Amino acid sequence: MIVLHGRGDSLKPFKHFDEELKIPEMNYLLLNAPRKYLNGYSWYGEPPFQRNGVLRIRSKIFELMNELEALGWKSKDIFLFGFSQGCLISADVALNYPKNLGGVIGISGYFHFFPRWRNSLSTKTKKTPWIFTHGYQDDVLKYKDTKFGVDKLVDAGLNVEFVSLNKKHDLKEEEYPILRRWIKEKITYTNSKR
Repeated sequence: MIVLHGRGDSLKPFKHFDEELKIPEMNYLLLNAPRKYLNGYSWYGEPPFQRNGVLRIRSKIFELMNELEALGWKSKDIFLFGFSQGCLISADVALNYPKNLGGVIGISGYFHFFPRWRNSLSTKTKKTPWIFTHGYQDDVLKYKDTKFGVDKLVDAGLNVEFVSLNKKHDLKEEEYPILRRWIKEKITYTNSKR
């Protein structure tokens, strides 16, 4: 699982993510965003300057995923996890990567849909399963905006599960069992297809 933090954060809060998620068959690759932002990092600039940054990060993560595949990892075994800004990057990568992935997990996130994004969806891309969680009380990213983005993904034919929670802009302990169940279902399904 490739783990992408939110804006102004770093990989540090995710150092014990494996212990919190409790999925021993999963390996984790924690990444820091390239741009310094306050006491942490950012994946791209502020709107309206996010386009080039998103494209640049997409390219870098494509390179990383190609390297992982060259080392023997199959794309269908790679999961993308993103919190907030990291969710946008995870979604963008999954929408544009030409192969199906193990899954996409977005927490308190949002989307940046490039013009004609639906035209680039391959049948393999549409096979990737997605799960998003978002809080009604999120005061950073509005619930309705994220729900609107999820609905666009569903309308495009993607397999998306959306979990609404009573939370703010964070990752709550109550989300771990939800994510664990979902990931284990996807791992079991992938292994049964071999």
